[in-house]
Order: sequence, then structure tokens, then C-alpha cells
Amino acid sequence: MQEPKFNPPYGGAINHVTDPAEHHGYLHMVAWAVEIGSHAEYIKDRCAKAKAAGAPLDILYERSGPCGVGTGEWVRFSDIDTTGHDAARGFVRIEQYVRELVRYQHAVAQYRKWRRTAPPLKTFTVTITAPITTTVRALDEEDARRTAMAGWAPNPDGSATARLTGPPGAWVAKFNGTPSVKEVRR
Repeated sequence: MQEPKFNPPYGGAINHVTDPAEHHGYLHMVAWAVEIGSHAEYIKDRCAKAKAAGAPLDILYERSGPCGVGTGEWVRFSDIDTTGHDAARGFVRIEQYVRELVRYQHAVAQYRKWRRTAPPLKTFTVTITAPITTTVRALDEEDARRTAMAGWAPNPDGSATARLTGPPGAWVAKFNGTPSVKEVRR
């Protein structure tokens, strides 16, 4: 099982608050705050304030009074009139974000449960067969093959072992043309 990924419809990594211990269940508030570009630390603070005030879970934000001070009056998602086209479109995005948060939290819970019960990882040595291409300077093609194969030692079973020469880091195995997490370095 792979670790789940959070795929929200909008926002960047600096905005997202996916941990229930940080958003306290205020998913609509998180979605609203990300929509307007708030940073994660601000969102966490607002969610903690809402929890301390006992605000309903479907709130979007706290109304501001003079000088931006909160009034203690919370605007709920369920109270918003979405009959206008622009408002409806914006609130559909919030609903999508909330659905993704719920999906992600459920997937994380399943993954954590699986990790607790999964058998321990084992170490395996595997043999892979791959075409290898190299460039060498030689007199002709036969000389080039001999030169290229000089570092290879054939085994009785038909496989070969490479003796990689050169300074450390000079050889890197790439899979599908790109360096892999499982890079082989000398």
C-alpha cells in the first residue's frame, strides 16, 4: 500500500492544513482560507480559535468588527446564499476541497492502520537484465565491443558482473532514462 497523496483542487503546499489535530474538524474553514490565499499557520490559529469558541464545524470565517477584531459571529457554509453564478462556482470549489480533505484523512487513517499491521520489510537481492549502451573510442566496431566489455566478467550461468572503474560517483545506473531513488553508484 502506498502512502496517500493529498490532491486538492486549488492551493499550494504552504496553505494546506490536513492534520485533524491542527484543523480540529473545521474543514470548511480550511477550504475557505486556502481559497483566499491564507497561510497554514494563520489557518491553524483560526481553527484553534473556532474550537475554543465552540463554533459549529461548518463555519467559513469569523466576522470582523472595527480594526479587524473578531466579533464572535461565525459565518456558516450552510447559511450562504449560492444562487448567484459566481458564488455557486466558488462554493462548489470549497465543497470539492472539503471532499478531498475527507478522502485524504480516511486514506491516511487506513494507511496508518496498515503500517501498524503490515509485516516487517525484508531485504532481497534481485538480478535485473537491462540493455547497456556506452560510448568508447576504438579502431572499429569489434574493437569497440572488446573495449566496452573489458570491465565485464562472464559467469558460468551466462550472467556477467561489471567491474566499474573510475572515481566514486563516476557511474550511475538510470532506469527509464532518469535517475532513480534506487540509483546504483560506485
